[in-house]
Amino acid sequence: MRNFLLAIFWISNIGNVIQFLIMVSAGWLILSGDYSFFELNVVLFVTEVTPWLRWIETIIIAVLGDLGRWILSIPIFIISPIKFIAGALIGWWAYAAAKNIPVESAYH
Repeated sequence: MRNFLLAIFWISNIGNVIQFLIMVSAGWLILSGDYSFFELNVVLFVTEVTPWLRWIETIIIAVLGDLGRWILSIPIFIISPIKFIAGALIGWWAYAAAKNIPVESAYH
């Protein structure tokens, strides 16, 4: 169980690094004047800026349907910090839980 929780911790950390890079690039696009704050939503970011992430849009719509379409229409600078904070909280929780589980010896 400890290894599973540590895997969640590291996956959330890697996800937060990627999310931070998305926020930086979106911020750059907004500050450079290419897009406005409310114009740059998740769909626009995924289709025009990072088309290699388009599979995320497909999965979200397939799983959540109309709710997924609504989520994807939220401006990226509103949804990205929320995802970043949620990932940080999940990672912190997984690390705190793993820290309380004793390490098993390899030599039983």
